[in-house]
Amino acid sequence: MFTITVFAKNEEENIPFVADRLLARYDAGRIVFVLDGNVEPTARILAERRIRFLQGPGKGKGAAIRFAIRTIDSEILVFMDADGSHDPDEIDRLLEPLTNDGAEMVIGSRFLGGSEELHGGMSDRIRYAGNVLGNRIINALWNRTGTKITDAQNGFRSVMRKPFLALALAEDDFSIEQEMVIKCLKRGYRIREVPSFELRRKYGRSHISNSHFFRYAACMARNLPK
Repeated sequence: MFTITVFAKNEEENIPFVADRLLARYDAGRIVFVLDGNVEPTARILAERRIRFLQGPGKGKGAAIRFAIRTIDSEILVFMDADGSHDPDEIDRLLEPLTNDGAEMVIGSRFLGGSEELHGGMSDRIRYAGNVLGNRIINALWNRTGTKITDAQNGFRSVMRKPFLALALAEDDFSIEQEMVIKCLKRGYRIREVPSFELRRKYGRSHISNSHFFRYAACMARNLPK
């Protein structure tokens, strides 16, 4: 059993597009939105489509992910963003290694599949460089599996819920995705990556800024091998 969990903060312009694409492939009972920010507009859109939604803790994406892992009673959780950048047609790729290869987490890698976001303006290029650097540090310090991680920061991923309850995740913002990778590697969990093509967000601007570099660095420092 799997549940598709979509994280949304003030994404009401994008919600109809994302919700309808999901409903074209999956029953509404398989979908849950976790809402932060201004909940009311998004809640109305989802209620019209009979999609379940939960109000998150309002402390950032990391807090919302930890809330979802604790709250949603499903063997497998698929995590998606609500900006239209993740393709529901790729969800089956994220599920297969969990059910057939014994993985605890599967990441959709933009470095294997491509991206419309990471190769745009200067800000996108800085984010790209930061992601590459972060992957290299993670592989050097924590990864002893022989299979290199290429996209530790992508939010499009699937996890086995029960093992993740034991990870003691702590990050409140976007750095949780990196923290998940590091703590999985430290515990010996199996991580797989599959190609994923990232679309440019439909409307609005990303909530991630280049200032988040310092949060990713702080997350690494907190998890340094002892």
